[in-house]
Formats: sequence, C-alpha cells, structure tokens
Amino acid sequence: MGCDIHIKAQKRDGDSWVNVNGDFTEGSAPFDWRSYGLFGFLAGVRNYSDLTPISEPRGLPEGVTEWSDNDETWFGDHSHSWLSVEELSAFNYDAAMEDRRVGRQLAPNLYSGACTAEPGGGKMTTYREFLGEAFFADLHELRRIGAERIVFGFDS
Repeated sequence: MGCDIHIKAQKRDGDSWVNVNGDFTEGSAPFDWRSYGLFGFLAGVRNYSDLTPISEPRGLPEGVTEWSDNDETWFGDHSHSWLSVEELSAFNYDAAMEDRRVGRQLAPNLYSGACTAEPGGGKMTTYREFLGEAFFADLHELRRIGAERIVFGFDS
C-alpha cells in the first residue's frame, strides 16, 4: 500500500489564509508527487533514507481542518504539518547527507526497496542532489506566486 501527500500552497489575504495555484510541473500543487525521499525530508514520513526532517510534523495550522468543505481539500489522515516558504528557502541544500535507503532480498523471490542501511552503509550525497530538480522548480514557483506556506498531510 502506498502513501501520498495532500498539499496546498497558501498566502495571507487580510486576516485569513487562501490557497494559491501556480504552474506546477508535476501536478496541481507543489511537491504533489509520490516520493518517499521527499516525504522523509518534509515530515519524516516513509523515511527509509533515515533523514533528519526539516521539521517534525506540527499538526495543521490554526483555522485549517483535515477536511475543508469550501474547496473540497482533504489533507490526508496522518502526519499533518505546514512549512513556511521562508524556511524551505533558507535550508542548506548543499549540506552533505547519507541516503540510507537500500534494496534487499527478504526471501527467495521477494525484494524490497524500502529498507534502511546501517550508518555508513548508504550513499553520500547532498540534499540538493537527493531532492532533485523538480523540488527546486516547485520551490521557485512557490516564491514566484507569493505563497507564504505549504500545508500538508499524508494518507496511507
């Protein structure tokens, strides 16, 4: 069973927050594709690479519920959180990291790509290389459209 992200970009409109759309290449919202590496980075979800997430899940921000009737948005059923575009932009993506996600044979004819190597058994890389070009294209688009935060959650 897979896990997906449910995410919206938002900005302030007076005293309230509104969803903003942009020209996202992978879907209708930023980071709207299944990537367990991305999920691990954003909130420690399906974190087979054993990353330190940019933030542990914070819950939904005040005024946001799991289900929003006004625009039919569902933020998933677990690991709800939000991140500001400022903190996403300020992260040091050139820092070294070890991607510890590995594939293993678990039994005859049974292989899994959802395993975690012991420390030192992974691949050294940078967050920039690990997250890939699509991540930075979406981050650029968030800044271009004036988004101030992303709000998200996951399903199982």
